[in-house]
Amino acid sequence: MKKIDFRSLVPNLITLTGLCFGLSSIRFALEYQFEIAVINILLAAVCDALDGVFARILNSQSKLGAELDSLADFVNFGVAPGLVLYMGIMQERDLVGSIAVLIFIVFSCIRLAIFNLDSDDESSEEAGFFMGIPTPMGAVLILLPLTHSFLGFTWAQENINFVAMYTVLIGALLISRVPTYSSKRQKFKLQKSNYIQFLAIFSLILLGLINFLWAFLSFLSAMYILSIPFSIRAWKGLKS
Repeated sequence: MKKIDFRSLVPNLITLTGLCFGLSSIRFALEYQFEIAVINILLAAVCDALDGVFARILNSQSKLGAELDSLADFVNFGVAPGLVLYMGIMQERDLVGSIAVLIFIVFSCIRLAIFNLDSDDESSEEAGFFMGIPTPMGAVLILLPLTHSFLGFTWAQENINFVAMYTVLIGALLISRVPTYSSKRQKFKLQKSNYIQFLAIFSLILLGLINFLWAFLSFLSAMYILSIPFSIRAWKGLKS
């Protein structure tokens, strides 16, 4: 029997842990515990980032890991957020809500399939860009109407048609060729010159998420949306 390589096991276990968080978010949504459901999706996003980091550190990338990652991403950032949004906001307009969520989930699946096959995405990622919005960010963005309700705002419940159009728009951006900034730089190395800056920014983000989760998440999402015109400009400058 072939021995199991511990190095390849670690990132796959992290991926499966993220999948458990994604499936748990569906359960909590069906039980109308929407805050816990969204937190589980955020934890799945953390696992999605960590499995890639550990795979690179341990030099244990594998085809199995890549397939597991894609399947987990579809559940965690396609099916789960779509269902959470539908249960939390859009049930009152069943037809409109279900169609919008269905479109988003289908586009998430297409996004992951394109990303797995398109070598252009690999070259653009090395340059510091994604083509389209990555699925974890898409999940966070479509959940904004629900997270705003946690802050006491009722605009989403009062404008379900707008929420449906917004959901379809985010889904369309998933499969678009719009360049967006990627955190996965070519070979990111933390140098001594920016070590203090990195720690300060990381600490501020962590403190914001711990103490003001929904407000800070909304702020970060708004900053991401506002960054898209700058990423388009930077991409054009890179190609010119």
